[in-house]
Amino acid sequence: METNGAFQRPTSIADHPVPHQAVDLDDLVGDNPFSYCRGKLLSALPQTGIVVSCRDLCDRAIFDEIIGRYAQKFPGSDRRAIVSMWTLYYFSMLTIAPSVHMFVNRIALPMEVDRLLLVCNEQTGEPEAFVMSGRPEVTSDLAGELHRLMLGHAEPVIAAIAANAGVAPKLLWNNVAAYLSWILKEIAHRQEPDLVEGGLALLEEPAWPCGRRNPMFGMIRAARQQCGLEFARRKVCCLRYNLPGVAGCGEACPLPDGRH
Repeated sequence: METNGAFQRPTSIADHPVPHQAVDLDDLVGDNPFSYCRGKLLSALPQTGIVVSCRDLCDRAIFDEIIGRYAQKFPGSDRRAIVSMWTLYYFSMLTIAPSVHMFVNRIALPMEVDRLLLVCNEQTGEPEAFVMSGRPEVTSDLAGELHRLMLGHAEPVIAAIAANAGVAPKLLWNNVAAYLSWILKEIAHRQEPDLVEGGLALLEEPAWPCGRRNPMFGMIRAARQQCGLEFARRKVCCLRYNLPGVAGCGEACPLPDGRH
């Protein structure tokens, strides 16, 4: 929400009703190996934070307001790197906790861009959580849910950010792919590989089930160190190494300068 050029926490979300959740997502996560997913998908507004509709991120003025807050951490730095770094927070929330609930708990989540509110830190503008306006439901179509998440949320947000911030769509899709690849492999390691086969296909096949070109295809590449250890490397650099005080991605970065 924006008032006189500044955001304030809404006192009413009548336009974005948040019904009682049928499933307590944090209770499902518990203290298991995926406990870092707790607090990322909410059913009610938190007490603090900037709250905006995810759809409003497609509005340049609103997006610039949030990025302006975040940019104060990196005065004088490359704005493309700042935007990319902010989206790393956003896409980690969009992929990690939802993937755990989809593939481990078999829960369908209302994650379309029109059905979510975004909570950002009041001081830094960093994304902290999503607030859902629909009920989680049980599903058996795990890969289908992930496909809908990509089409119904990642795609429109990436198109808008790329247009409004001058950041290449392929960089943003690589940010999505990096977290999605990581969490699916974590689930495979800690649960069973068969669980995530359909999800990995959304990264590894040149076309999505709908027949459209897969923008994440080839974004994560297998590489091997001299000692023989295999690791994942991005195709497109996220530019974070241009930000002061932010560590590079190590061997995951495709650019030598970003590996420090």
